[in-house]
Amino acid sequence: MEILLKAAAVSIAAAILSLVIKKTNPEMSLVLGLAVCALVAGLSLKAFSEVKSALDLIEVGTGFSAAYAAPILKCVGIGVTSRLGSDICRDAGQTAVASSVELCGAVCALYVSLPLLNALLRTIGELA
Repeated sequence: MEILLKAAAVSIAAAILSLVIKKTNPEMSLVLGLAVCALVAGLSLKAFSEVKSALDLIEVGTGFSAAYAAPILKCVGIGVTSRLGSDICRDAGQTAVASSVELCGAVCALYVSLPLLNALLRTIGELA
């Protein structure tokens, strides 16, 4: 929760500053947005490391295979990355590039989830 509050405070301050400087220097406004994205991503990596530790404990305690959790975590990472990339492209006025980034993210998420889908189909096949 503390990380989210820090990220929100920094983001709101940067958004206000960006609005002020966008009229006179739109390039610096974009650079400011990129810098804040990097800062917030760094903050969220702290929280992700705690999630990863919890998943490792669950794996050890229950025998839940990391092979099932890894595609889910990768899909979340792909979704966040493609969303940030497309939003940055939209802020720069490149909506077609933003749509391409979103499409690439969707295809990558599908590709990463194939092992999970294969495991599900094997399990269904064993039940039948």
